[in-house]
Amino acid sequence: MEPIAHMRLSGHAGAFPLTPGAQHGLVQYLADARAALAADPDGDETLRDMEAGIGDRLVELVADGAPIGEAQMSAVLSDAGPVKDERGTTRSSAPARGQFWCRIQEGKWFGGICLGIAARGGFRVDWVRTIVLLLTLVTGGFLGIVYLVALLFLPPVRSVEEYKWLAAAPRPTS
Repeated sequence: MEPIAHMRLSGHAGAFPLTPGAQHGLVQYLADARAALAADPDGDETLRDMEAGIGDRLVELVADGAPIGEAQMSAVLSDAGPVKDERGTTRSSAPARGQFWCRIQEGKWFGGICLGIAARGGFRVDWVRTIVLLLTLVTGGFLGIVYLVALLFLPPVRSVEEYKWLAAAPRPTS
């Protein structure tokens, strides 16, 4: 006999009996939904509404008292559909793209490279700008030339929030 897990969902007082496969599918779906809605200010509320909607469907399935199986859970989750972020793209729990080099347009002084370095490294932008200026003076302007070359090759990103969103997004598949 397969062990039964019990899981509570928002908007429902009781716990739902789930087989391990069903529990894994539901937890994965909710994790993907949380990742997709991470940048949305109303993401938590939307996630609670999704949980309540899934719970409403599961109430119908547990009327006979039997635990919900993996096939039943897959059907409920496929009816719920994929979770899309505010841009309308589907996110998953695939490995994140990670940090990358870029120049950030919002709040830039000259090209946005210092802001990109600060966002990538988690540094304060004023410190990065100060260090770049000092190193440009110490190297006799060589770092300034490197900076200008970087302006040509680094991709622009609109804001620090967009950079964080792109860094957390799944790697593009080729």
